[in-house]
Amino acid sequence: MAARPGALALGLAAGIALGAQDLEPGPAPTREMFPLFLATMVYQPVDPRPLGRGRWRVDLDHMRANTFEFSDVFKGAAPGMDRIAVTREGAEAMAATHAELPVLFYFDVEGVRTSLKVRLGLSERTEAWAELPFLSQGGGGLDSPIEGFHSLGFKQFGRDRVRKDQLTVAVMAHGRLQFYSDRPMRGKTQDPTFGFTHRFLARPGLDLSLYAAVKPPLTTMYGVYRSGWDHGLGLAARWRVAPEHVLYGGVGVIRRPRGTLAFTNLPFGRMAGGWGGHGTWEYRRWKRLRPFVQLYAQSGFLPEQPYQNLHRPSLQHDVGFRWLLPGNAALTFRYLNNITHNENTADMGLGLSLTATF
Repeated sequence: MAARPGALALGLAAGIALGAQDLEPGPAPTREMFPLFLATMVYQPVDPRPLGRGRWRVDLDHMRANTFEFSDVFKGAAPGMDRIAVTREGAEAMAATHAELPVLFYFDVEGVRTSLKVRLGLSERTEAWAELPFLSQGGGGLDSPIEGFHSLGFKQFGRDRVRKDQLTVAVMAHGRLQFYSDRPMRGKTQDPTFGFTHRFLARPGLDLSLYAAVKPPLTTMYGVYRSGWDHGLGLAARWRVAPEHVLYGGVGVIRRPRGTLAFTNLPFGRMAGGWGGHGTWEYRRWKRLRPFVQLYAQSGFLPEQPYQNLHRPSLQHDVGFRWLLPGNAALTFRYLNNITHNENTADMGLGLSLTATF
């Protein structure tokens, strides 16, 4: 099923004029974009303030993220000054060279995730929500801007040794190529997520809520990998420290039961449950413009393996701003970037969101 982001945006825009008061969008919709973790549930910030009985909110979020990560052993096999194209034959040769290693990976991919989230207020303290994402993957066009940024002194090993805007997803194990793809993906429907949020504490300037979510396994990744009935439980908070300063925060745990045999028996090891959290500062000096900084942390997902860092926790930041529109709507622009550099997150991403309440 192909996504129609343009049609979704038009439908969302049609309801913008129905609101009557300024919108409070809540924390940024940060989501892990590392290729291995797109098929499973991951921690995502949740708004701790329910909408109120009978109110609706629709969020259309579009994130484009670039990932160039690989097992550390590849650093010893980097080519010279000329850029090369990574091919299936090259991946097979690399696997054979390191047949003693249980797993190797090479990811050079640009992912685009467009999600539609609908929230419904069931009471003044409780709401239900659902999210449906669509995923595209390709070589993209962010390699040149990223390399330009790295030329300022933030260089990433290997980017200048391979061709720009390539798509390569390769997994090798014990001398064999287990998975390889260089074929673009366009607007593929991903598993939906359903959840409830309940506010149990409401004080002037302070809100605390519990939430629960479940992701039924309705689709596959690359036509092969299907995760299980992932589910999560968490705590979300909002604290208005001063009229111009609002803090959001949250922490949650996720359980990932077994999926299909191919997914459960990944060469990396079984995908583990874990925890995640976020902390956000939003500045409200101006009526329409609201800049923010959000930190996004997760535990490692996978067992420790030689030449991998996938078992380590990760930390990323989302930096951006919101522009409040007339009629209870808002646009959000954000820049997602990797802080910990453990080769287990996307390197960077650019996001744009449109939010409206009815």
